[in-house]
Amino acid sequence: MRNSIILLFFGLFISITSCRTDFETVPSTGSLEFSKDTVYLDTVFTNIGSSTYQLKVYNRSNDDIRIPKISLKNGATSKYRITVDGMTGNNNRSFENVELLAKDSLFIFIETTAEITDANPTDFLYTDEINFLHGNGDEQKVDLVTLIQDAIFIKPNRSLPDNIKEELILSGNQTSLVGHELTTESELNWTSTKPYVVYGYALVPNGKTLNVGAGTKVYFHADSGIVVDKQGTLNVNGELSTYDAEGNILVDKEVRFESDRLEPFFEDIPGQWGFVLIMSEAISNIKHLTLKNASIGLYVIPLDIDNFYEAKVNINDSQIYNCSNLGIYSIGAKIDANNVVINNCGIASLACTCGGNYNFTHCTFNNNWNSTTQNSVLISNYFENDKGERYYRDLSVANFTNCIVYGSNQVELQFDKKTDVETLFNFYFKNCLIRFNSSQLNNTGFYQFNDTVHYENCKIATNSTQFNPEYNNEDTNKLWPTIDLDPIIPPFLPTTPFDILGKARTNIGAYQFIAE
Repeated sequence: MRNSIILLFFGLFISITSCRTDFETVPSTGSLEFSKDTVYLDTVFTNIGSSTYQLKVYNRSNDDIRIPKISLKNGATSKYRITVDGMTGNNNRSFENVELLAKDSLFIFIETTAEITDANPTDFLYTDEINFLHGNGDEQKVDLVTLIQDAIFIKPNRSLPDNIKEELILSGNQTSLVGHELTTESELNWTSTKPYVVYGYALVPNGKTLNVGAGTKVYFHADSGIVVDKQGTLNVNGELSTYDAEGNILVDKEVRFESDRLEPFFEDIPGQWGFVLIMSEAISNIKHLTLKNASIGLYVIPLDIDNFYEAKVNINDSQIYNCSNLGIYSIGAKIDANNVVINNCGIASLACTCGGNYNFTHCTFNNNWNSTTQNSVLISNYFENDKGERYYRDLSVANFTNCIVYGSNQVELQFDKKTDVETLFNFYFKNCLIRFNSSQLNNTGFYQFNDTVHYENCKIATNSTQFNPEYNNEDTNKLWPTIDLDPIIPPFLPTTPFDILGKARTNIGAYQFIAE
């Protein structure tokens, strides 16, 4: 037994010492390979840190090598920062004697924080190189490129007047919302000169109006948005952009509200920022707005449900996409909308709750969220708070004229009327295409589509092929039909002669069809 133990330890000793040559390295000679010749860091705003990007470095040789030096060309002054296989080196700018085993690879992670003044003034690009110095004096390099945008920042922690607090006060009521109250003329007039980046919630106080000019781009950080107080006003004054034959923008005059994450990966990720909260009984006006990737797109509610009034908004020629909860969420509001498109929302594209007063004309409500519970349109006569308390209001009117209510689920139109308290529940669909198929609900309650009191000249799609508008690509929010809908909904006098792209229309919905 003793001899066996001795032999075992002797075998381990031989195996360990025989592997030592695996860790002996030779200087590299310029034969590295890279996952990219150039690393493009997506657009960043001045003095705001980028996301982290990666570069993979390969040693294809049979030798364990030692790279004498990996460094940024601009050295200590570089606005880029790198880590090499988790090492920070000399201030994240320079590394010496980096080992890389045969047939192995290492990761370099890259970030930047730069100002517009660091960029080339002609193209606003900030560039640098990662240099690899080899033992024989040869060099290899990988280029780094970033577009820097100047911006106007709306955020709580900038220099503010002494009487401005970070926690917002709405009509005298202290809230937990962190943000900045807009008071000066420049703060209340947003233009297309520079993009705006909002941290926290930008408050439009009572008696003030926020005007957002044509072509303005507003980027919202996480947990941020716009709040309009009870006597404030929001006017979004976008204009019709110029489009090509396929609906792609050539000259962009729309107003855009979206996340400040500009990398392609985040292009269509829902829930990246908060909401536009309109609590005003003064009428806010929104036209030619594209809003995307919020938690709730437009949140139209009274300041106090116990002291009820109608929050009011008019919406024209606008699009809302990829909201993690709701595209438009109303609690007893008054909304008039024309040429509005909403798609891909976690609960509903449009939720008209706790009654209200609504007129939707030539709108396209679609929902292709990946679940079996979401709807395109939800209508109810109540609101329930987090304590389980219910509030009831009359649905004075909910008119849907020349609209499309469609999506990937069997039931895209849902009514939810509670009878604990008697309320009005007036709704009317005229010249509409509705996706609906439910063995439990067909021809019951509010789903009697031959009931002329509530439905006139509507077509009901009972499966995914019947009356399918065949959108160009609903997954990428290109919701113009590629077939003429005239045979589905017979010719009628359009309420609005032009669609959301400015095309003469003969079809229902927000878009005139565009043949493929």
